[in-house]
Amino acid sequence: MQSNDPRPVLTPLQAHLHHGDAMTLYAPDGERPLVLPGVIGTVFFEHGARPEVRAGILRCFDRFEELFGQELKGGKAADLAKFSRKTAAGLQSIRRAIVETPPSGEVSVARASATDQDTAAAYQIETLTNTEFEEEGVAPGGLFVAPKGFDAGYLSYIKFQVPLRLVTDDEGLKLYETFLRFVCANLPVRGGYGGLSPLLPYSYHRFMPAEYELAKRFIGLEIDSRGFAQSDEYMTTSRELSAAGTLKASHPYLKPGADVTRWGFIKSVNWYTVLGDVFVERLGGEDKLRADLARPDIGIERIGQCVLIRAGAFPRLGAPEEGKPEPYVFVNSVLRVLRNPEPDSLHLHIPDLDHANPTETVRWEARFDLPGAPPIPKPPKFVPPPRPPVSPAQPIAYAGQPCPQTGDWQAPRLRNRIERVERGQPMPGPEFTSSGAVVWFLMR
Repeated sequence: MQSNDPRPVLTPLQAHLHHGDAMTLYAPDGERPLVLPGVIGTVFFEHGARPEVRAGILRCFDRFEELFGQELKGGKAADLAKFSRKTAAGLQSIRRAIVETPPSGEVSVARASATDQDTAAAYQIETLTNTEFEEEGVAPGGLFVAPKGFDAGYLSYIKFQVPLRLVTDDEGLKLYETFLRFVCANLPVRGGYGGLSPLLPYSYHRFMPAEYELAKRFIGLEIDSRGFAQSDEYMTTSRELSAAGTLKASHPYLKPGADVTRWGFIKSVNWYTVLGDVFVERLGGEDKLRADLARPDIGIERIGQCVLIRAGAFPRLGAPEEGKPEPYVFVNSVLRVLRNPEPDSLHLHIPDLDHANPTETVRWEARFDLPGAPPIPKPPKFVPPPRPPVSPAQPIAYAGQPCPQTGDWQAPRLRNRIERVERGQPMPGPEFTSSGAVVWFLMR
């Protein structure tokens, strides 16, 4: 892999050779790794309690096992279970937990190369799902009844990691990218990111200051020890209240005219930035996004209900001699408006030690901003009406509206469903999904 950037650039192999030792920490015995340089993929997705989605999670775990099973020795099959060495029977317990846990219970499992929670794993895949109401629930005041199966719009999370050395050649890099695409193709994705990151033990708490110090030195590194907590940031929910202020309706999406309860934000950008349709729409639609990012070194790929944006041919470390990776800065210039102007802390509070507290989190998430960049806009209090994508050459129509032109129409939010609709007929529904309004595009 070679770079065409005239400025100093480190390929993954050069990053590994020049700075691998600086990104590695061992226990006093010199044997047990505590921090390792790696590459991660973190994806947030909808409806993680539904059987068909959990089947998708299992496919991701099984595929990871097929690719890296020779490295995988440990894991856990429940949130409070011990992280330990897993035999074939232990692996089956993880698989059963994914598909047999009832929708009212969360799935919290991991499969890793480490056999204990205090050792950094070079290879790991983990998930934490949301839950659904087992029975109807009535809100105070009795105006809103949450039906059985209601999940309030909460998101689920899946994360995988591989060592930096894996992506130091084209074959390993392709392996990483192919698996990230596999995850996005098998889950209803809301958003995510992928790139270089420190790999910490499953019991990560003591090593957050080390993670932060590395991320300050190498700005291409992702702070992601608590990536699961970002699922709340990516949520989009709204509500309607009665005149008396009692909850009348709660929506696991942004319903036009309703009060915004969670607007939904992306964390930042990295080598890969994954955008669900709700974020693509905010940027003016996919055609406009592609036009705004039109550059030979920027990859844009539609997979299912999300768009994958790749900033350059390979992940960048952002070492001191490199400075800010220019492709990351370019992508950030378009996507930065999707960030939270007041993000939650990326780390838990750690007295007397530098860490990603609320102030430092704002600074870190803005690391690719250019000098003089305008403030990130604050979210509206009420959900605005949907706006059509900026793509005048491609006719669109919303579900329920009369069809403006006979032809084959496609709805990205309905898993790219294609329907033949005659002029004047109502466009197929539903009108909304958890990602927002259903928009049909006339196929060219």
